[in-house]
Parts: sequence; C-alpha cells; structure tokens
Amino acid sequence: MADKDLPVGANDPLNANSLRGRAGDIEAITKLAESLSGLAPDIQRRLLDLYRPATASMAEAEAVAAGGRPSRAGLTRALVYVHGICKHVAGFSNSWWKALHPYTTAFGAGELGKTRREVVWSDIVEARALTAAAAGGREAEERRRLAAEIRETLQDRIDRQAIAAAPRPAPGEAPRPLADARALVEIPWVECVDDFTAYMTNDSIRAAILARFAAVVGPLLRDGVEVDLISHSWGTVVAYEGLRELAAGGLVRPLLGSFFTVGAALSIGAVKRSLRPANRDGARPAMVRRWVNLEAIGDPVGGPLQGRPYAVDDDFPYLAPYGCPSLLGIVNPVCAHSSYFTVGNVAVNRDIFARFINED
Repeated sequence: MADKDLPVGANDPLNANSLRGRAGDIEAITKLAESLSGLAPDIQRRLLDLYRPATASMAEAEAVAAGGRPSRAGLTRALVYVHGICKHVAGFSNSWWKALHPYTTAFGAGELGKTRREVVWSDIVEARALTAAAAGGREAEERRRLAAEIRETLQDRIDRQAIAAAPRPAPGEAPRPLADARALVEIPWVECVDDFTAYMTNDSIRAAILARFAAVVGPLLRDGVEVDLISHSWGTVVAYEGLRELAAGGLVRPLLGSFFTVGAALSIGAVKRSLRPANRDGARPAMVRRWVNLEAIGDPVGGPLQGRPYAVDDDFPYLAPYGCPSLLGIVNPVCAHSSYFTVGNVAVNRDIFARFINED
C-alpha cells in the first residue's frame, strides 16, 4: 500500500493509559455482544441501550486520544465518518476533512470530537477475527468461502476494466489475446478482506461493531443533532446496518441529512446476501433524508446501488479517479478506491459532498 493510501494516524502513538482504557472497553463490548448474539434483535437493542453509557465513554476516550473532547452541549449539526477495512485509528478522517472543508461551513472548523466524529471499528475485527479463524470449524470454513467469493468478484471487475480498455483489432486483423490484468493491477487492500468476513459470519463480532457505531451516532440523533454521514468501502456495510438497527430501535425522525456511501462494498453480491435478513431489502434507513452513492471509474469495490436493491436517491457511478495513473488503459484500482478523499478532487468534495450538505 502506498504511503498516501495509509489510514491517517496509523503510525501515531497513543497514550498508554488511553490504550488500556480502550482495551477494557473493547473487551467489555465483545463479551456483551457474545452474550446477546443468541437473543432476539429487539431484546438485543434494549440491552444495548442499557449499556450505552459505557460504549459512549469509549467513543469519547477515542476522540480525546485524537486531540478532541466530545461535547454535545449546544451542538446542532455534526459530520460522522466511517472507515473501511484495514487498520484505522482515531484521526483517520483528518485528511478526508481537509479535502472537504474548503467547500462547506456547515460544521465550522470540523474539530474532531465536536462537530466531526469518527466510528473506529477495525480494532474489534483485528482482535476477534484472528481468534475466530484459529478456532476452526464451520465458521472458519464459511469465512474462507466468503473471502474467496469476494476476491473473485473484485478480480472479475478488474478484468472487465481491462477488457474495456483493450484495443480493438482493426478490420481484417487477426485477434489478439488479452493480457492478464493480474500482472498489472492489485485488488485494493485485499489482505484485509479476510478480516471483514468475520463481520459477516460471526454474530458477536457484528454486534460489537454495530454497538460501536451506535455509541457514536445514536446519542447525536437522540439529542436532536442533525447528522451527515460519510462511509467508505466496507464501512458502508457497517453504516448501513448500523442505521437500520437504530431505526428499528425507534430513531425514525429524519435527523440524518445526507448518508453518503463511497466505493461501497454494499454493491458486492456476497455482501448483500450476508446482510442481516431484515436489511436485505435495501430500504433507506428511516431517519435518512437523502442517500447518495459514489463510485469512481476503476474502483472495483464500489458499484451502482440504486435499485440493486437499495433505495438510493442519487447515484454517481462514473466519477473520474482523481490523480490516479493508468497502465495500458487500466486505472490503478488502489488509487481509484481512495481517490474520493484527495485534496483537489473538486468533483467529489465540492460538487457532491458539499453540494448536498450545504442544501440541508
């Protein structure tokens, strides 16, 4: 992975006390999620509501470690970011916000922990996915099968891009075989696909991650704060299911102005089939006013969502992969998948993100 593609803050040291506090909270949430996994969804939600103060304190600790101190006093609007797979830590959205900030004043300075929040969930997957895989059995086999299916889908999308970019033989010219695109390009962050399959196959891991999402977004919505939410890659799955869970728990008033799914793994067939049964209809979460989906050309993870089966309001599937090189007409897919949050990508940050945010 190129340096510019690393999650911001991935190498930043955290205070040892903060780390110990996070570990305790993560362990507590994990144990809670395991104990709830066999219960009915409505009972799970009620028990998670009782546990909310502890999960909220964990989210605040993360923001403090990143230099922000959460406060909802007097807050009327907030922007929430949800990251994708591979390791992310508090502060990952700093560069994302830097690309957007010139085009909107809706969140003021966008101070982390105040008008800008983050859902950081990769630590839960890292900690638990390895344990689940080591345990073997049916779950480990299901994870391997699902990971293989996802990789094949992503490779197929890259191959189709190579076919579309290949020169056509002139009339009367002999056919030419297509070069194997696998030698030219790589699947974005493929080494982390196995980790995310743990979300889709292990109920306790999924519940722990969704509890983390609810701990950040739920209190904002309950306090009447209008939220705009930008989710990326595999984080679109977390955000979508998290919002559906909050809506099922009674947060149905439209308090979320724009829900952005960017380079959405929700487009992958195996992912659609692995959503919780209640979420497979693709309905727009009840509190969302507008759902906007983005996909850059050459991004093999993202794809059109509108009507497939999702109730997306605005779909932008042909965005230019800003700043991305191409080889033999094939756009670098790693670059394309992260190009949305690049400073200078006006088409995304001004003409889509800020446009809809400023309209609310």
